[in-house]
Order: sequence, then structure tokens, then C-alpha cells
Amino acid sequence: MNIKNVINVISALVVVVGLAILSAVPVAFFMGDSIKIIYALALSAFFPITVGITAYLFSKSDSYSLSRREGFGIVTFGWIAAAVFGAVPFILVSNLTWYDAFFETMSGFTTTGASVLDNTLLLSNGETLKYGIKDLPYGLLYWRSMTHWLGGMGIVVLSLAIIPFLGIGGQQLYNAEVPGPTSDQLTPRIANSAKILWAVYILLSIAETLLLLPSMSLFDAWCHTCGTMATGGFSTLQSSVGGFHNAYIDWIIILFMFLAGGNFVLHYRALKGKPLFHFKDEEFRWYLGITIFATTSIMFALLVKGDAIVVTDGVKLAPDFFNSLRYSAFQVVSIMTTTGFCTADFNIWPVYAFIVLIALMFIGGCGGSTGGGMKVSRFLLLIKYSALQLQRSIFPHLFSNVRLNKSRVNAETIHKVLSFFFLFMILYLIFTLAISLFPGFDFKTAASASIASLGNIGPGIGKVGATCTYAWMHPGAKLILSLAMLLGRLEIYTVLVVFLPVFWKK
Repeated sequence: MNIKNVINVISALVVVVGLAILSAVPVAFFMGDSIKIIYALALSAFFPITVGITAYLFSKSDSYSLSRREGFGIVTFGWIAAAVFGAVPFILVSNLTWYDAFFETMSGFTTTGASVLDNTLLLSNGETLKYGIKDLPYGLLYWRSMTHWLGGMGIVVLSLAIIPFLGIGGQQLYNAEVPGPTSDQLTPRIANSAKILWAVYILLSIAETLLLLPSMSLFDAWCHTCGTMATGGFSTLQSSVGGFHNAYIDWIIILFMFLAGGNFVLHYRALKGKPLFHFKDEEFRWYLGITIFATTSIMFALLVKGDAIVVTDGVKLAPDFFNSLRYSAFQVVSIMTTTGFCTADFNIWPVYAFIVLIALMFIGGCGGSTGGGMKVSRFLLLIKYSALQLQRSIFPHLFSNVRLNKSRVNAETIHKVLSFFFLFMILYLIFTLAISLFPGFDFKTAASASIASLGNIGPGIGKVGATCTYAWMHPGAKLILSLAMLLGRLEIYTVLVVFLPVFWKK
């Protein structure tokens, strides 16, 4: 592996992160943050910009090419570098410990949405301070949301769109970062594909922000758009979206969460004049069907149980038809797309609802979306392959004919899906066992925190439920879950290959 070229590209990514942090400075100024906060944000931006430019100049090479190994190395270490430098504003502005700042930033970039920001935080000097989300300055809240927005479509995909020299070997970077069993490429040129995807992403982000404006300030609308379109879940309220108590806001966010969990290539085709293109896609039809089934079944479970629906800020509502539909739809779409926004405390919902939501955590959104999880297409292929194997128990010589969207899926893709499923479940077990060794974890919390991190969901059950945070965890558990977030966002293989000895050999 050419380490010099890897450092060179990562340096460019670090500069992009620094420029993104710099965009928080005018926001802080216009929103009335103190001069001290503005200065700290500016310093947080110039640090990665300076380091990135310096490292880029010293690692510049006349011969520039990227192999598959360089692609994996750049994406894996580039995301880690983004989380490290992106954590600087949290350390300088909010006095978070380095591990809390790293956790919060990794959660942001990977669009997990798990947060350590609670009403009581442990500071770096060992003291405690009442410092929840509502106590953060505007500039830092903006940057916190921007980590979602940047990570949603992908830091490397963004860089491919705006940095010309990354077009050389860009295919390796694109394949290593874009989620799903296959990477949909819209044009022969990777840079053009990246620009198209980001254009659709920006267009939908603007549309959601405008639709939220009648019921929100511009600042809140943009921050919640970042969390929605990236399927991340960071809110400007400690009680998340439920704290607004506004049905219009809930339904707008439900719509755009659902769109963000769909394949952006389908959105592009629809915008090009093919509005029914989504329904021709088999994965999208299953995605829609699962969402409708989960929503309606949980709604009826809430109606049958008849207990009050408890909003995330503690307000109790009658479990009538409209409230049951609204809150079940929101939580189903939020969990299915791995967004993690919350409007109700689903920890106290019926056991049936609890089990359905846990199942949705594993499934996730569509391939080519900003959602996490295993992806609907993988589950669909696993179901079809399992059905084929059942038939083969009667007809041993039956020809393999697994199809997706009427096209035959080759054996290599099936093998990758089976391998991914196995690795995902093994890693889930490993992370559950690893964090259960730390104090404060019961079975429900350890199991749900692991899938909530590996699936990039955010809220889980138990002590990491809808109304809880990860602030109470041991630093070691937070770092382990940070690794789980990275593995989940980069689809496991991209990160795991760097641990192979052969990866480092010439």
C-alpha cells in the first residue's frame, strides 16, 4: 500500500472538515453567540485546515494512483481523522472530555445519533455540570447537526465531487464508502455520479427546510433537516422532535425520513421525469410494505392496550386512532431508516411493538440510501436464497435463479450477502459481550446499545432508550461503540480489511 498517497488524500479530507467547521463561525455570529465561542470555533476550524494543508504539501507525489487497498485505507482512516478533528469544537467550546467529544462526533458523522449530551455531564477536570443540548451555543449545535449532513451522503463522496484530483482512483473510494450490496453508479465518471447524488441530497434538504419553516425557526428547521436527510437523529431539543408537540412537523419529518431511507438513485430518476420509477424497484416495494405493516400493526397494538402515549418530554396523550397512527408511524420510520428521532417513549409500549422495532433495527433502509442497518435488499436476497435452498432439498440439481428486479443475481453477490450477514451478527455478539463487561449494563441495554451503534440507529432500549443518552457509560464502552458505529456506516468490510496482515504487505 502506498502510505504517502493515502496520507495525501486524507489530508485533503481533513481540510474539507476544517472548512465545514469554519461555516459554523458566521452562524454563531448571527445567532448571537459570545465572542469567546466564535473565537473557539474559528480556532477549531483553522487547526484541521492548517494540519491538512501541511500534511498535503509534504505528502504530495508526482505519481498518483489508488488501488483497492489504498481506497479502503483512505476511507477507513479518513473517517477516523474526520471524527478526531471534528471533535475539536466540542472540546474547545463545551469542555467535553476527549472521549466524549470523539463519541459525539463519530456518532454525528456515521449518522448514528447516539449522544452523550445530558442534563448532567462530566467535565475534563472531573467536575459535573448541568449542560444538556439546550445549553449548547448555536454555533456548536449547528456543527453537531452538520456532522450528520456531511456524513449522510459521505465525506469521501463529497470530496470526490469537489476535489478534482480524487477522480484518479475514485472508483475505489466510491465503492468503499457507498452503502449497499452493490454500488449504483449513475454515470461512467465517478465525480459526476458524486455530484448528481449530492445535488439530489441538497435539493431534498432545501425542500424539507422550507416545509418546516412555518412551524420552526430557520435554525431549527435546518438542524432537523440535517438529522432527517442524513438519517442521523440529532435534535436541538433534549426531548427530540417530540418536544415540539406539532403534528405537522412530525408528518413532514416522517415523509423525508422515508425518502432518505430510499435509494437516492431512484429519487434522481423520479426527478428526471419518472415519478413512478420507485415502484418498479423491488427493494423499494418491500421497504414500503414493511413500513406500512409495522406501522399499522403497532398502531393497533397501542389501541388494544389502551395505555396513554407518553411523549419524550413526559406529556401523556390519549391513545386514540390519530395519536396511535402518528406516533407509531414516526417511530417505525425513524427506526426503519435508522434516523433515531423520537417523539414517544417506546420503552413502555406493548411487547409486540417492542419486538417489531427491534427487528426493524436490524433491517435498516435501502441500498444507496443514507440509512444504516443491513439493508432491505440484503434481507430480500437472503429470503430468496433460503427459499431456493428449501427447494433444493427436494430437487438437488435445481438451477440457481435468484433474481432482484428481474435480473439474475450472480453467485458472487449472494456469497457477499451471506458473508455480510454472518459478519454483522458475529460483530453484534462481540460488541454486546464487550460492553457488558463494563459497569451499569444489563442485558437489554448491552444488546440494544450494540445494535443501535452497529446499525447506526442511536436510541435503543433500557438505559439507552428514547428518553436516555449514552453519557453514563464508561469511556471504554463509548470507544468500543464508536468502533461499532464506524463498522456499521462503512459496511464492515471496508474497516475489517485494514486488520488483515496482508493489507499492509507490499
